[in-house]
Amino acid sequence: MKLPGGDLFTLLFFFIGVTLVGIGYGLYHSRQQLIRKGIATQGLVIDLHRVKPHEYPLAPSIRYRTADGQERVFHSSLGRNPPAYQIGEEVTLYYDPKQPDRVQLQGDYLLVYVLGGIGSIFLLLSVWSVPEALRAVWQWALG
Repeated sequence: MKLPGGDLFTLLFFFIGVTLVGIGYGLYHSRQQLIRKGIATQGLVIDLHRVKPHEYPLAPSIRYRTADGQERVFHSSLGRNPPAYQIGEEVTLYYDPKQPDRVQLQGDYLLVYVLGGIGSIFLLLSVWSVPEALRAVWQWALG
C-alpha cells in the first residue's frame, strides 16, 4: 500500500496548528496569572533598544519601582516597527513580587495574537480533513 503523503501532510498541519494555539494559550494564561497575582506599578520608558543588532524593530527599556522602593529596569524583548512606545512615556506594568524582574506590560499580547492567529489558520486548513486522514494513515499502518 502506498504511503498516504497528503494525509500525513494534513495531520502535520493539524498538529502544528494545535501546537501554536496551545503555546499562544499558555503565554496568555501565564501573563494573566502575572497580572492577577502581580503588583501593578507605573514605569517610565527610558530607552528604545534593538532586539537584534542591525535590525530596526525597537523594544522599550522601562524604569520602575517595586513596592519596597527598589528601582529596576525592564528590557522588553518584543520589538515593533514602528515602536509601540516613546521615550518619556508612562506605562502600566505588572511584576511578580517574588521575582521582580518578571514583568508584563499592560496590553502587550502581540506574540499571543500572532501564535494564536497562525495556529488558527493551520487548524482551519486541516481540521475538516483530519478524520479522513487518520483513517487513511491507520489503514496504511495496519497494512
